[in-house]
Amino acid sequence: MKFIKPILLIFSALSLGACSADMIQNSKIENKAVELSQIQQQWILVSVDKQLIPANIRSKLTISAGAKATGTLGCNHFFGAIKLQNNKFKIDKIASTRKMCTGQGNEIEMIVSTVLGNWSELLVNTDKLTLIGQIHRLEYKITP
Repeated sequence: MKFIKPILLIFSALSLGACSADMIQNSKIENKAVELSQIQQQWILVSVDKQLIPANIRSKLTISAGAKATGTLGCNHFFGAIKLQNNKFKIDKIASTRKMCTGQGNEIEMIVSTVLGNWSELLVNTDKLTLIGQIHRLEYKITP
C-alpha cells in the first residue's frame, strides 16, 4: 500500500505534463509573413534597446510602395531599397548624407544605420514596428 500512492502521484504528474505539452504545442500561433503593404508607413524611432529616444533626436523611416526606404538616421538622411524575406528586413545598399553628428545623436545614428543595413528580425503590429538586429533592437511607431 505504501508504494501505490507515490506511483499514482508520479503517473498523474506524467499524464498532466503530457497534456500540458500537447495543449501548448497546439495553441502555438503561426507567424504569418509580413507583407510590404503592412509596413508602408512613415515610422518614428521611439526606443533603442528599450531606452527611449530623447525628444531632440528625430530618427524616421519611411517605407514606400516601391520597396524604397528613406528617412533620417539621427542627423543624416538616408535612402535605399528594402529587402524583406521570411520576416527579416534590411535596406540594401543604404546610402546617406555625411553631416557631422555629435554626442548621443551620433551614437543613435551609428546603431540605426547598422541595424537597417543588415538583416534584422521584423515584428509588426497595428502601430509598432520592431527591428531586432544582432546586437540592437529598434522600436518605431507610426508618426502622428
